[in-house]
Amino acid sequence: MPPGTRLVLYACLPASLGEAADHSVASARRYVADAGWEAVETHVDRAAPFESRALCEGWHNALAAVEQGKAAGIVTPLLVMLGHLEGDRANLAAWQARTGALITTPWAVVDAAGATVARRSAA
Repeated sequence: MPPGTRLVLYACLPASLGEAADHSVASARRYVADAGWEAVETHVDRAAPFESRALCEGWHNALAAVEQGKAAGIVTPLLVMLGHLEGDRANLAAWQARTGALITTPWAVVDAAGATVARRSAA
């Protein structure tokens, strides 16, 4: 992605962790800044990460921002935050194929065809 690419930052954090979980959002924000991109919106849901995103308002707002052309895709601290359940993953893949949106994390980039096109080492 070229510098200046606009992304929506989305995270789903367990409410039980409170502010301790916020470091993952800050880490994703640094990743965006270091790449020269722009986080145009940030949406954080406080919910169980392994439950469906269907009832998460922030998730729907993140998708809408891309659909409205505000951003080229979504950056998230971990891919599992976008959907752990098979139905959520299937819906995300269909949405991504329809919109051509990019999905990226500090560890991997997934293109609209659903392929992991880059993987970064943890070191």
